[in-house]
Amino acid sequence: MDILDKFMAAAQESVESGYYSEAARALRLKKGTVSLRATLERNPFSLITEIKHASPAGEYSFSGIDVERTALTFKQSGADAISVVVEPKIFRGSLDNIPTAAKTGLPILFKDFVIGEEQIRAAASLGADCALMIVKVAERLDLDLDAMIGKAHSLGLEVLLECYDEGEMRRAMATRADILGINNRDLQTLHVDLGRTKEILSAFGGASRIDRPVISESGIKTGSDAGFVRAAGVRGILVGTALWLAEDQRAKIAELKAGGRGGRG
Repeated sequence: MDILDKFMAAAQESVESGYYSEAARALRLKKGTVSLRATLERNPFSLITEIKHASPAGEYSFSGIDVERTALTFKQSGADAISVVVEPKIFRGSLDNIPTAAKTGLPILFKDFVIGEEQIRAAASLGADCALMIVKVAERLDLDLDAMIGKAHSLGLEVLLECYDEGEMRRAMATRADILGINNRDLQTLHVDLGRTKEILSAFGGASRIDRPVISESGIKTGSDAGFVRAAGVRGILVGTALWLAEDQRAKIAELKAGGRGGRG
């Protein structure tokens, strides 16, 4: 069993415990979503900040985050969207953080190890705009990824589909996912390599050959890192740990945004 297996086992336990049930049953769709895809397509470079109570690699763990205040700080500092990690066992997340973050009016990403329809229904009910799905999780559990994406779309959610290598990117490009994400972190070992973003995009002749926005996730710590993946062609980045380890989150957001604007795709 590798680390990803442990993540998926925790997700299954959460589903079976009824963690998502109340929200999934009380499905009340928003009148309209705030499109993360449109945000990425409109902006030269976008920063998705992340509300994440704990890092799986052990870099930090916080018990008391003021989510409403943090989300507002992110927005005021120039964040273009907010990812909310809701997984409760490893990342110490909470479903309640979705509607709280949504008060900002920014696009909200429901970030979890999605393995079934109940989680998708909960995301829609709570007011998320986009749901994260992971190619490797779908393949390992033999999930019908196309059906899951279709369900998300039927409930008004966009889908960010995450991949880790060239083969997974090719599989992702064959789906109707709205946004493609390249995770620089190996979910089997937690090792991070920013060069993975450049390597995968180069294999397809550059991001301009891909018919939807691509973002880079994990391991982006500095403005230089942001500039590196931007130069590889991504439309945006998703950053969590660097913000939570920063002494000044506003300054870190400014640094990351400036670094990304300096990159050239």
